[in-house]
Amino acid sequence: MAIATNITFTILIKVNGRLREFNFRKRKDLFYDTDTNDERDNRYTFRTIRENDQWKISGSEIPDWIFKNEALIAESLENYLAQNKG
Repeated sequence: MAIATNITFTILIKVNGRLREFNFRKRKDLFYDTDTNDERDNRYTFRTIRENDQWKISGSEIPDWIFKNEALIAESLENYLAQNKG
């Protein structure tokens, strides 16, 4: 009998001078459903996908501040995963 594991975690990332909470939920095939909110509490949901050994953001209606900080989000995710392998 297969057991489904729900892996979720939160990473605090300083983006544009503000500490923001990014929530990740692991899905199959090396991607994460990710969400965060802005200063007005608008929630943005997108996917963080592993492509060619790099993390990329995919989704619609995502504000520019998220895309502009894609490398920072990817680095934070990679650091988290490296520290929590076990």
